[in-house]
Amino acid sequence: MRLLLFIVGAGIGAPLRYAIDKVARARSEFPIGILFVNVVGSFILGISHTNYFVMGFCGAFTTWSALALDLNRQNKRSAAINVVVTFVLCIAAVVAGKALVS
Repeated sequence: MRLLLFIVGAGIGAPLRYAIDKVARARSEFPIGILFVNVVGSFILGISHTNYFVMGFCGAFTTWSALALDLNRQNKRSAAINVVVTFVLCIAAVVAGKALVS
């Protein structure tokens, strides 16, 4: 049952990430869609990291591999800013999610 919940969550998370990123890329040169999904997914994991549906959803919804591809396409300054902003916001989102449920 846990595996099924994980798979269903991932099946929802991946297409949702793709749709959000596709819309965001049409509006911004900066990969704001990837930043958004990574921060939101981190927040959700902070709230409920033991739920298998949530783990599957967030594992497919967040995308560190797309972040890495975006970093290769950016100049060094933009890439450095992107990495720092992403990591700081994602860690803050996990902490905020945990604080919310504590």
